[in-house]
Amino acid sequence: MIRLSSCYKFWCVLIIAALSLSGCLGAREWTYPPPPDKTYVTTPGKDPIQATLVVLPLEDLRGTEEKDEYWKVAIPLVPHGVASYDRPETVVHPEQVDELFFDPPKDFARALADEIREANIFSNVTLSESPTPPPGDYVLRGRLHSTRWERRLTTYLLGPLGTVLWMVGLPMGETTTEVEMDLRLSPAGDPSQVLWRFAMKFNGAVNDGVYYGLEEEVQSYPVALQDALRPAIHDLVDKSKTRIIKK
Repeated sequence: MIRLSSCYKFWCVLIIAALSLSGCLGAREWTYPPPPDKTYVTTPGKDPIQATLVVLPLEDLRGTEEKDEYWKVAIPLVPHGVASYDRPETVVHPEQVDELFFDPPKDFARALADEIREANIFSNVTLSESPTPPPGDYVLRGRLHSTRWERRLTTYLLGPLGTVLWMVGLPMGETTTEVEMDLRLSPAGDPSQVLWRFAMKFNGAVNDGVYYGLEEEVQSYPVALQDALRPAIHDLVDKSKTRIIKK
C-alpha cells in the first residue's frame, strides 16, 4: 500500500507540473487585433458618413459560475476533469494556463470602436469610458451575454498514469472559448430609435499539449471576438448608407 500511495502522489505531482507549464508563456494581457496577423476585419472604405459615432462600454449580463474540477482526472476511468468560468478574468488563483487579464466590457468595446474606425464607416469614432455618452451624432450600445471559458483535461481513463501519454505528445485537453453579444445603434438623442442591430455568438476550440497549444489559449478571446465581430462589421458596412443618414 505504501508503494502504491507513493506512486499515486508522484503522478499527481506530475499532473500539477504539466498544468503549470504555461508559466513560460510570458505576458497574458489583452491584445487586439489578435496576433500573429494583427489585422482588422475590413480594409478602409471610401466616403464615410460625416458624423461622430460614440461607442459605449458593453452592458455586462454574464453569469458568475465557476467550476474547477481538474482533480477528477487523477481518478482512473474518469474521462475528463473540467474547469469552466463565466467570467474568467475574475477567477482567483486559477492554474497559470487558465489566467486571463482583460476587462471584457471595456476591451470588447474598444476593439469594436477600432474595427469601425478602421472600416471608415463614420468620419469620427469615439470610445466612451463611461455608460454616459459624450456629445456625438450616434451611439452604439451593446450587451455582453457570455465569455464562458471551459477547459477539459483528460488522462485517457488511466488516472495519473495517463500523464505518460502527455509526455509523448498526446493532447492534454481542449479549451473552448465562447463570445456572445448584441449591438444596437441609435441617434444620440433617442436611444429608443434603433437604426441598426446585430446579435452574434462564436465558439472556438483549441487542443493543447505539453509541447503545443498553450500559446493559442493566451489569444483565445481576441481571436473569438474578431470572429464574432466579422459578420457584424460587414453587415454595418453594407447597411450604414441606407439606414444611417445624418440629418
